Amino acid sequence: MLQSAPRQDFKRTVDGNAISERIAEWLATPEGSVAHDPSWGHNLGKFKFEPLSQNGDLEVRIELSLTRKLPIDIEELVILAVHVDVLDIDLCRITIVHQYGVDTQTTDL
Repeated sequence: MLQSAPRQDFKRTVDGNAISERIAEWLATPEGSVAHDPSWGHNLGKFKFEPLSQNGDLEVRIELSLTRKLPIDIEELVILAVHVDVLDIDLCRITIVHQYGVDTQTTDL
């Protein structure tokens, strides 16, 4: 008789490179686009048509959204800091400082 215990059958690699790849994949995947897990992925689309602000309100709201959702989707991630620069109406540069280092990526909203 063959038995399987999914949580014990595979080993998940957790290191700086693995976390960086997961963050990059997460930022490239809008929420609702993964068939078997529609809640997985970034929720930045809601900021696409927000007016650009002079006082950084939009950046702060995006940072809070990332800080809230990213550790839920990538359980091994410990966020130490997040910084967002809105470059254009639908483009931003995101810097995430985590337990293994720093990742910076430019992404579409």
